[in-house]
Amino acid sequence: MQFHKAATRKTPARKNTRKNTRSPRKKATTKKQSSPILFFISGILLTLLGVLIWLYISKPEILRDLLRKETAKPATEQASTTKPSKKPTKQTSENSDEQLDYHQMLTNRELEVEKDPTAAVSSSKRYVMQCGASKVKEQAESLKAQIAFIGLQAEVAEKDGWYRVRLGPYSSKRAAESDRHKLQNNDFNGCRIW
Repeated sequence: MQFHKAATRKTPARKNTRKNTRSPRKKATTKKQSSPILFFISGILLTLLGVLIWLYISKPEILRDLLRKETAKPATEQASTTKPSKKPTKQTSENSDEQLDYHQMLTNRELEVEKDPTAAVSSSKRYVMQCGASKVKEQAESLKAQIAFIGLQAEVAEKDGWYRVRLGPYSSKRAAESDRHKLQNNDFNGCRIW
């Protein structure tokens, strides 16, 4: 029996000589929920920033007007709050005289311009803009109708079997260019001025 006991006896466990080099697992950190008010306020601020950038790029005159109004209000408020002194100081009177003289110089000054004789000749010249030509009258009429939807009046003229869609006559090239830009903004890019 002793043999049996010795066989079934548990042997002492070996001691592990290696050190544990693994770091213990970190507990999962819980994320804090962000406040929806923070998202709302940041969205409003980003929208305002976008609108200001759009105004600065596409319509800077509106921004200038707003800034002028803001800077003009404090000046009028400051003038109304200060009491007028009985004796104006010498420095302020000199500055106001200079400013007044400069303003009067600009507004009361007449400018003489010599008329160029070549300019008078060019003003009598008439310009015509042609936006298309077709052998088929229906196509020319269709183009004329499309131009009419833009707000310009065109005419179809037949010459040598071609139906030409023309606008004009214009008294100046600037007026013709203005109408051509309107047409280009509406994808009519083939218009030529003569």
